[in-house]
Amino acid sequence: MKRMNIYIALFLSIWLIACSEENGVGSVDPLTPDYILPQGKSPADNRIVELYNQYGTYILYEYTERDFNWSQMEGSSSDYTYTKADPLYAGEMLDLLNEVWFSLYPVDFHRKYMPYKIFLATALRYGSSAQFKDVRAMNGQIAVSYCSDTLKKMSVGTKLSLKINLQQGLWEKWIDKINFPEEFFALSDYSKAANTTPSSPDYARNRGFVANNGNEWSTRVNWPSRTLNKMDDLKAFLNGMVGRTSEQWKVELEYPLVKKKYDILRNYLLRTYGFDIQAIGDMIYE
Repeated sequence: MKRMNIYIALFLSIWLIACSEENGVGSVDPLTPDYILPQGKSPADNRIVELYNQYGTYILYEYTERDFNWSQMEGSSSDYTYTKADPLYAGEMLDLLNEVWFSLYPVDFHRKYMPYKIFLATALRYGSSAQFKDVRAMNGQIAVSYCSDTLKKMSVGTKLSLKINLQQGLWEKWIDKINFPEEFFALSDYSKAANTTPSSPDYARNRGFVANNGNEWSTRVNWPSRTLNKMDDLKAFLNGMVGRTSEQWKVELEYPLVKKKYDILRNYLLRTYGFDIQAIGDMIYE
């Protein structure tokens, strides 16, 4: 009986091999890449390929509307429209991105956290009013305006605004991917709202809270929890550190809890990832 089972197994093995040779059953087709690089229309194609090889990120000036409007985690972004990039300016666009993004972080950090796709566009527009936007950040992808002859006329103020919006857009997504120290959150009471009266013990700065781009988020509790959101606290600090200079932080850092939380974040990122996040905020252009 045992010998019979061996014969049957041998016969089946030979039959399966024959079928696979005849019909391709069992063969594995190689995975095809999402995009083919180089895209072939820009003098910067070689640089784009080099960046892909280094970071695994597609930098694209040719893409479909479906690609642009889709993020696996967030669904449609169809409220946004775009004007196609001019491939002739992709090199200058890479120079700009290097200045406001690539050069500000270590290679290892980029390899871990750089978005999978970077869409270059002449202009991004939002909503029925077609409001201009310089950056659109989503999970795994980001779109950036200015890949056109407008680069030649970009003012230092526009470049600074792009840097801030780009950095804040990136950190909006990175905040869910990085484990931040619990000691940051342990310093503040999230059980009730703060206020805007400097003499009060519940004044936002006395309790270690800073505004988020001018929004005093800590003066309003969330519904239905009736508490403050810890992530809103973290976002306010991170947005401030990439969006404001050390000089602009001076007054708020006189409040002990603000200073402690600021130092915890700054030192943690420096120690863990090897970059000074405040140096990004201190980067200005002349």
